[in-house]
Amino acid sequence: MVKSRPVILCVDDEENSLLLRKLVLQKAGYEVLTATSGKEALQLTDSRTVDLIVSDHLMPGMNGTELAQLIKAHFPRLPIVLISGINEIPVGAHVADAFLSKIEGPAALCKEIASVLTSAGACAT
Repeated sequence: MVKSRPVILCVDDEENSLLLRKLVLQKAGYEVLTATSGKEALQLTDSRTVDLIVSDHLMPGMNGTELAQLIKAHFPRLPIVLISGINEIPVGAHVADAFLSKIEGPAALCKEIASVLTSAGACAT
């Protein structure tokens, strides 16, 4: 069976940001799953096939860098894009495949996702 479009898991503890990101990525042609915590994201990656994770960095309980480290330990080839409202790259963010500031906007997010998916060998739209 041929996969029609890449599946992206968006992780953010702020529901409005998560909904907006989901709508932007769906409009760009991706199938989008959402999680409101790192723990929920880990559960989804264990039960669903995901082509890429987009995670907010600043979240309670488990930040995006910690989530990226755990994901890469189990799924080393799964691409991860970290995003944050701060412009400085967080310590440990090198484990992710890309880092974006939220102020760069939806167009930059879609461009970065397409680039990372292409580099990872997935079928970017």
